[in-house]
Amino acid sequence: MDVYDISDDLVKKLSDWKLIGIISGKFNELKENYSKVNFVEHVLIDFKYMDKILLNNKVREEKCNKKSSDFRMLGNEQFSLKNRKYFQALELYNKSICYSEPGSENLSIGYANRSAVLFEWKRFRECLINIELARKANYPIRLMHKLDKREKDCRKLLSTQPPDMQPYDFQMNFDSHPQVPHIADCLELQYTEDEGRFISTKRDLIVGDLVAIEEPFCSTLLPPMRYIRCATCKVENYLSLIPCENCCSVMFCSEECRDRAVATFHKYECPIIDLLHRMFNKIHGIALRVCLSTIELFPTIEELMAFCENPENQNKSAFDLDYTNFTQREHYRAIHGLVTNQHLRSVSDLFQRSVVCAILKHFIIEHTPLKEFLGGEEGENFFTELLFRHLQTSPSNMHGIDLVEQVNETKDDTTHSSGAFAFLSLLNHSCAPNTLRVYQGTKAYLFVFRPIPAGGVLYDTYGAHFAIFSRTQRIQTLSMQYRFTCKCEACENDYPIFAKLQPKLFIPYINDETDMKSLVKYDYPYALDNYRKYCEFLTQHANAYPCAQISSAEECLKMALHILVDAVPLKAKMTKQAIKIYIQTCILELDASII
Repeated sequence: MDVYDISDDLVKKLSDWKLIGIISGKFNELKENYSKVNFVEHVLIDFKYMDKILLNNKVREEKCNKKSSDFRMLGNEQFSLKNRKYFQALELYNKSICYSEPGSENLSIGYANRSAVLFEWKRFRECLINIELARKANYPIRLMHKLDKREKDCRKLLSTQPPDMQPYDFQMNFDSHPQVPHIADCLELQYTEDEGRFISTKRDLIVGDLVAIEEPFCSTLLPPMRYIRCATCKVENYLSLIPCENCCSVMFCSEECRDRAVATFHKYECPIIDLLHRMFNKIHGIALRVCLSTIELFPTIEELMAFCENPENQNKSAFDLDYTNFTQREHYRAIHGLVTNQHLRSVSDLFQRSVVCAILKHFIIEHTPLKEFLGGEEGENFFTELLFRHLQTSPSNMHGIDLVEQVNETKDDTTHSSGAFAFLSLLNHSCAPNTLRVYQGTKAYLFVFRPIPAGGVLYDTYGAHFAIFSRTQRIQTLSMQYRFTCKCEACENDYPIFAKLQPKLFIPYINDETDMKSLVKYDYPYALDNYRKYCEFLTQHANAYPCAQISSAEECLKMALHILVDAVPLKAKMTKQAIKIYIQTCILELDASII
């Protein structure tokens, strides 16, 4: 049961008991958001929902050697001669490492088994790191001969491991903006009553132009990635991750990242980490992380309250910040200024958000050190107000941090984190966008994806792309989630989905079978040699949009750019052919490698 199930169940119960009118009336009379949330919290407590949540969910899984051993055995099975499923084995060994009790040999054996996978896979540098981790974790003397032999063999072969691919160093095509140095000087912030805030260009832009490079104010790792990426820097490093010392659901790429997390956001999230993962989604997660990241910028809650209540820090955007003294506090001014659209929300919408906020704030205050920092009722009410604010701004302003799309993978496999981006949040939606976001780690690159004339508006997509969803589906989704009726060119002209797009006469295909085969294999040199070809084609034939030829070229360009910034997961880089070669050239007998 997640938080929305509880909200639905509460509404049903109130309706069945003929109380919905009374509760809605009292809720609607309350003016302050924290009062609404506190009112809903009391209703949830009165109807025993908080007790049920504790009864049915562990707020945090405890370390357990039995579970650690079970995960290790499952990892051994995946790593066996029969299966050779390296990635599944590594993730299971990471779980085993996370569940290991402090001081037990399970931790060191987990590192050692991970080193065995990496040796088989010819990742010798990472193998040595794990051997060192195993030794530091007091690897058992009775098994040390295996580790010694693996290290000796590894050092002999170390020079045969090729260097890791370095991302292409993309640079903006224009001078920096005088107000916002990480965007092009041709971009402007505009405002109208109908469109709200949006971004336009003062000069013609062509496909491939890089017009913005932005780091997020903060980001949060999605639960499916918790045994694959570092919770602090979000780097994919599951070859040598180390665990949180207290919970079983967070890992880090280094002691530095672990110490940084424990000193900031993780000290609050850790005590209830599994409840957060089970009951709340990525929108709730990034809203909470924004609040916790902001709290860490101020010594006291009173200083944060004064900062947020200062008119100079309200309704600001990325164009209002002082980049000559760009601190995290300064960065937050633009995040705090993101619109909530509360005036457009129905009572039922606000009630549901209040349920989410009430449960989230109840457990983060009652079960973590946050209660002490907030100091009392005034501080708790302010935090509730802040959390409710960002639960409203997150759905339409926060961004999923994506990887290249992969064959036979779901969206959960391509989106690894959520981020709060002050500038990117200013881009309005189109179901036929003319920009493309590509991420190197958590850093966003904004490329022009279709030519934009001087005076034209830059459009992103909020996920409802015409090539994937029908006009009816898009309008319904956007209206429900973002509170507007889309009138973009794709909706006004009812563009067909990709499967029904027809080729246009006299427009050539710029890509052929070679392009797709090379790009699907994540061929970096091929992407580097050909991405400009796709840009030039899309610029030259822009007037034929939309058609099959252009959509095919767009997909090739999208793949090429992701490859060049290395937005490709390690799992995808290892093709079946490469794995086959590794298996054929194994040096050690596998059965002697695992425990």
